[in-house]
Amino acid sequence: MLKISEKYKIGITEVLVVANLALVLVLVFLAVKTNSNLDNFDSIADPDTYQAVFLTNDQIYFGHLKNISPDYLILSDVFYVKINEGGTGQLVKLGAGEPHGPRDEMIINQDQVLFWENLKPDSQVIKTIQSMQQK
Repeated sequence: MLKISEKYKIGITEVLVVANLALVLVLVFLAVKTNSNLDNFDSIADPDTYQAVFLTNDQIYFGHLKNISPDYLILSDVFYVKINEGGTGQLVKLGAGEPHGPRDEMIINQDQVLFWENLKPDSQVIKTIQSMQQK
């Protein structure tokens, strides 16, 4: 039978202290990682152009994207593609024609975002938006 010397025995209190310390270190690491992701977002999302946001429900929205928390994004000046009965897509301004009258912004749960991308100034979507804004 293996005997453990008294100086190597550890009690439940010591195990709990070490486990709690490990948990605190993991939480600090995650907090630092989350904050650095928020900082990176601002350097990637170009505030001078529109972003396309692709959601898990197969919808795509266009607008100006900002990160407001680790869990949520806000999209303002929002447009989306509406497919008519003939199967043709038309770019529509959020709030124009919806009976519930939404404001021109969306709060989006980041879990629902597949990906997003900055649009080029000469993209067809931006040209259509600019055309709609001039009318």
